[in-house]
Amino acid sequence: MILGTPGDSIANRYLLLKPLGSGGFGQVWKARDSHLNQVVALKLIRNGDPGATWHEASLLTALRSEHILEVNNADVFQGITYLDTALAACSTDQRAQPLGVEPGLAVDWMRRALRGLDLCHKRGLLHRDVKPQNIFLALNGDAKLGDFGVAAHMDEAGTAEAHGDLRVWAPELFTGGRASIRSDVYSAACTLYALVAGGLPFDGIRQQIDLEAAIAQGSYIPVRDRAPHVSSALADKIKRGMALDPAERFPTAASFDSALALPSQSRRFIPKPPHDGHLRCWAVAGPTSALRVCIIAGTGSACVSVETRYEGSGNRVTQHCFGSTEADLPKRLRAVFNNLRLNGRRS
Repeated sequence: MILGTPGDSIANRYLLLKPLGSGGFGQVWKARDSHLNQVVALKLIRNGDPGATWHEASLLTALRSEHILEVNNADVFQGITYLDTALAACSTDQRAQPLGVEPGLAVDWMRRALRGLDLCHKRGLLHRDVKPQNIFLALNGDAKLGDFGVAAHMDEAGTAEAHGDLRVWAPELFTGGRASIRSDVYSAACTLYALVAGGLPFDGIRQQIDLEAAIAQGSYIPVRDRAPHVSSALADKIKRGMALDPAERFPTAASFDSALALPSQSRRFIPKPPHDGHLRCWAVAGPTSALRVCIIAGTGSACVSVETRYEGSGNRVTQHCFGSTEADLPKRLRAVFNNLRLNGRRS
């Protein structure tokens, strides 16, 4: 269903300039607001509930925070729900795919988004679709929670009907449970996983029945197997946020934010596009010599080899150079990064 074309006017106010994205929800357009003479992002939502839009509009436009992508207007035009928001530079998934970003940066983005999410909850709103595509980077680089197209007002029990991307649904939503603060927290933990690993925990599962089963069982690749440079402390926070039992998750977005206030690391591990002939590469930055850790296709009994070298001289760090089988690689890589992290604290 096409909801708009370039040059269309929406509500005698918004001139559609060019499409920015589309999906099952509808379309997002770069548009000019003729009333305020400014360029905005206009989301056109298919199958929207006009009554709900009127109900949510005042709540959404009242959300003013440095951690929220500002909602300027929400209304209905010819049966199509639309949402007018500030225009962002990009979303975090555009930066995080396919390698992930440096964990410290991912945590910074997530903490900002969680502060925005906590404000939503305090105002009685559930986001219901927290994911990397819905955390945006402003022109100054700050992360902001956005895309409130499926946000809903909580009932007296603090719940709402389940909605949003199934890949970030909490397990209880597949069995008739209602969305809640803790299901938003679950989605936020999935999002943090994606920011450090380069993909959501349940990416790649095509059939809904298989997706439901995987989420219900918590059957996903542990984040440190996909991103071995992530610290065990951060991995534990992600795991708690994704707990199958809602009672075992962080109870609020604010408590998740506080838990992520980890001590700053003296060394940073930054996923990089692989060098020619390499499978995966990381830059290791810190107060002393810069390093690089690379995985290279191996020979003989070693399926892969790991090379750790000083960035400037190219000299090998011999204790962190070895051959490995694919099965042992995640564990051995975690040991390398743990050792480099520990030595970075001592230097």
